[in-house]
Amino acid sequence: MELTVQTDTENDLIYLAFSPRALKRGGVKKSVPVTDDVTLDFGARGALLGLEVMNASKVLGAAVGEITLNTLVGVREAAALAGVRPSNFVRDYAQRADFPRPVVELASGRIWLRSQIEDYLQARRRRLKAS
Repeated sequence: MELTVQTDTENDLIYLAFSPRALKRGGVKKSVPVTDDVTLDFGARGALLGLEVMNASKVLGAAVGEITLNTLVGVREAAALAGVRPSNFVRDYAQRADFPRPVVELASGRIWLRSQIEDYLQARRRRLKAS
């Protein structure tokens, strides 16, 4: 998979293209809003081609120009940060009411901000030490 990240600081948006087809005129056949600020783009055969985040600084918690690819993490990466298996991460962390909400939930899984996961894990460790 080839990933391209496009940013537009003037309009506060970020676009993740998962395929070069997402960037070609006519490549996107269907756009589906997931939230008010997140839209998924699909090709003619239903493949996910791209993800657009509007109001990116609000949604992602950082200025568009400061967002890097490692800022976004899925279940596997978040589990590695917590030092647990992905299935244990979903059961023991992601289901908690106090856990950060994902930026988006896709058919392939949830996507979080790395910084929010790290902040949550640090605060949890401090609380457990204080107990």
